Amino acid sequence: MSYAGISFEADMTAEQAAQLAALMEEGRPTRPEGVVTALLEYADGHGRLLAVWRDAETLDRYLAEAAVPRGVELMRKIGLEPEIRRFDVLDLG
Repeated sequence: MSYAGISFEADMTAEQAAQLAALMEEGRPTRPEGVVTALLEYADGHGRLLAVWRDAETLDRYLAEAAVPRGVELMRKIGLEPEIRRFDVLDLG
């Protein structure tokens, strides 16, 4: 199986990271279809929301149809404008 990923990155405070984590948890039941898992990495004033999708086609379709990607929407709620990066996921085992 071939997974795909997207990250939303920005400098943020520990308070903003906690707010983002709470928003992610709150939005968990309504994640876009195709998201396998999502997590937040935070260290040294930099946060990265990572979303792993079941395949690249599903991610591409979502990005083409979404007015604003969910990760951008969540980060904007805490006053941040993230950098977006796509990545390949080689193994989930």
